[in-house]
Amino acid sequence: MDWCYSARIVYSDVRHNFLLHYLLAAAVVFITPLFFSVSGLDSRQAAQPLEMIISLTGTVLLTPVFMPEQNGSIRDVIRSKKTPYLLTCIVRLCIDMLILAALAGISVLYMKKCRSEVTFLHFAGTAASAMALGSLGFFAAGLSNNVIIGYMASLLWYIINFTAKDKLGVFFIFSMMNGSFDEKKWLLALSFALILLTFVYLSYVKYKI
Repeated sequence: MDWCYSARIVYSDVRHNFLLHYLLAAAVVFITPLFFSVSGLDSRQAAQPLEMIISLTGTVLLTPVFMPEQNGSIRDVIRSKKTPYLLTCIVRLCIDMLILAALAGISVLYMKKCRSEVTFLHFAGTAASAMALGSLGFFAAGLSNNVIIGYMASLLWYIINFTAKDKLGVFFIFSMMNGSFDEKKWLLALSFALILLTFVYLSYVKYKI
């Protein structure tokens, strides 16, 4: 029943709080061909629009999971319900990750239709980079109770990848452009670690629920 109740809350969220974020993430995908050629690209060239643009869908989708409860009174109302507040956030996060994966898949399939050399690894790598950017924003927003700080943290890491790529090692989010996919498993591990740490902090330190 808790999951059903949470699903109803999330349905309301989609209508009132997150629809704009979903539309913005979709817009990122649809405007990418305006900034990058997506036709007839080899493997490394195809990675450029995927990693540099499509990965930003993670920032758009995952960072604002806690946004509705930034208002303390709203958070208190949500937490007074029979369903644990963090369970609702988990449902939101799962939906956002599914949308993220779907948008990455749509991007790769479209490029494949345009005769670019893309494979499942491009899909997985794009999703991993998006997850990494989004989970950092999620982590920062959760700890600070401020979605703006979450966006700033995510975008700062994105910018650092342009300026300090040699120092980021396995956490370089643009590695596919160099022909390497090994970094993506580390990005996924980092993503799930940040998500887990966020929920642990909120459960046992901040809200103690």
